[in-house]
Amino acid sequence: MENSQSAIQKLNRNTQNEKAKNSYRRIILKKVRKNYQLYLFLLPAIIYIAVFLYAPMYGILIAFKDYKVKLGILHSPWVGLRNFMVFFNSYSFGLTIKNTLILSFYKLLAGFPLPIILAILLHHLPSKRYKKNCSDGELCTLLYFNGCISRHD
Repeated sequence: MENSQSAIQKLNRNTQNEKAKNSYRRIILKKVRKNYQLYLFLLPAIIYIAVFLYAPMYGILIAFKDYKVKLGILHSPWVGLRNFMVFFNSYSFGLTIKNTLILSFYKLLAGFPLPIILAILLHHLPSKRYKKNCSDGELCTLLYFNGCISRHD
């Protein structure tokens, strides 16, 4: 008798949970329908994130596979961490890490203080012509145009 009563109570609780979930879903859907224009504004950002941030993650699988062009990423045989072990044990591992660290240091050295120094130098130019161009944005646009177009950080 107790088992049947506890089973009925569980069934009642499950039914109540389902009703609560359904009412919560209805409330959410009602809010979405009411403010659908705001959600449409989110759509480009969601598409951008999906295409440029999540889709490239698919290519990370290549590191864990014995990639064959003919077979593609999904059908190439899985090798796990073997590719990493081969790289870590190769003679060029130390040189590769050293070069990477040196290039990163040079990038920090050139990329951080140089734009600040350039801005200070432009600000202290004696010629009013250059100051006017920089304050109007023409000269600064030309200087930073490349940085805007090819941002690889």
